Amino acid sequence: MNPEILQMKGMLAEAKKKYRSLDTEASGLVILIRSLLNPYEEIQKLDMDKVLVSVKRLKSVTVEMQALNDKIKRLESELE
Repeated sequence: MNPEILQMKGMLAEAKKKYRSLDTEASGLVILIRSLLNPYEEIQKLDMDKVLVSVKRLKSVTVEMQALNDKIKRLESELE
């Protein structure tokens, strides 16, 4: 088999693995943010620093996931 095709398949597998890992992290962050933003808690008692850090991380994870999704689609189309 062509070594370039094997290399692309390896890159595709790594990208999918990283995407799944980020997806799991994003799901955990959503749960964390929801628990930190408890609607039954007084506004003054909410830990907004933790919320901000979590939301910023969630944003960076989603940006990275979008880039990986584009890479996965490109690699899959090249391997067809």
